[in-house]
Amino acid sequence: MWRCSLSVKISLTLKEGKYLTFMYRRQVEEDKRATTTTLAKSFKVNPATVTETLQKLAKKKLVDYTRYYGAKLTERGIIEAQKLLRKHRILEVLFVKLLNFDAESACEEAAKIDHYCSVDLINAICQTYEHPDTCPCSKKIFRDPTCIKGWC
Repeated sequence: MWRCSLSVKISLTLKEGKYLTFMYRRQVEEDKRATTTTLAKSFKVNPATVTETLQKLAKKKLVDYTRYYGAKLTERGIIEAQKLLRKHRILEVLFVKLLNFDAESACEEAAKIDHYCSVDLINAICQTYEHPDTCPCSKKIFRDPTCIKGWC
């Protein structure tokens, strides 16, 4: 769960959001580094493009970027990644439970629209499904203090 005191609105592009969630999965869930090379291969872009995006994220204080080493999410970056992953994972729940998608298809479809969904929409889905703890892939769904009173 993210802290209320850090819930300052940060504007992210779709690409920046994808980088943050990828880095979160690597750094926090897999305990691996997100190197420039790894990011370039995963997003099928050249390393210079990765460097440019990491520098933008560093200016927003979401990553600590070190040239030739890669980047590491800051506390603020982890919080933002969790917010984005929450949207993704709540959408997965909706697609599996309402539309009978398999977990993999639900993940693919959620990735296409998660960035564009409002917190209000995600909270409504979350409330409808009684605040699930995990997504269909068994990954943790992060809590949002605005979804239920008392979580903050």
